[in-house]
Amino acid sequence: ALTMSRHQRVITGVFLLLMLVVGILLFTHIPRAPRSHAPSIDHHSSSRTHQSPVSGRSYSVAHVIDGDTIDVFLDGDRTERIRFIGIDTPETVDERKPVQCYGPEASTKMKDLLEGESVTLEVNPEEDRDDYGRLLRYVFVDGVDIGAMMIVEGYAKSLCFVFPHPKCSAYDALEKEARREG
Repeated sequence: ALTMSRHQRVITGVFLLLMLVVGILLFTHIPRAPRSHAPSIDHHSSSRTHQSPVSGRSYSVAHVIDGDTIDVFLDGDRTERIRFIGIDTPETVDERKPVQCYGPEASTKMKDLLEGESVTLEVNPEEDRDDYGRLLRYVFVDGVDIGAMMIVEGYAKSLCFVFPHPKCSAYDALEKEARREG
């Protein structure tokens, strides 16, 4: 007969209760992105990146920090740090973490794309700044979504599961396609 000691039953009960609490916390605290606002992607486009009709003011790139963070000039010589919405690249500048695999390559790619360029910034109406005070923006050069381009080319991954945003469906689809193509 399969019998459990009192000690084993208590441990099993605590484990199951802990798993239930973790499941409830994950389910209730991870906001879901509204899928109806996600842009459509033209998968037949040669660049496979989202072309945006974003119009507005252009900002000169002051400095590329890494693969998902830049500084732009706002008013003459005043700069503002911009964190790309919806993408994550391996770390290269976080003092608390070692340089991660492919981090230098992602940073180099971002420098190739943005150094000396002017960018247009698109706001997520749901969130203006992150916990570090950086502006959260989609970044475009000549109407091309640079975050989407970084995903397509394999330098970044989509962050929709952790940080939902209006372009989640598009970014997730681009990441899936990039993974499929290796």
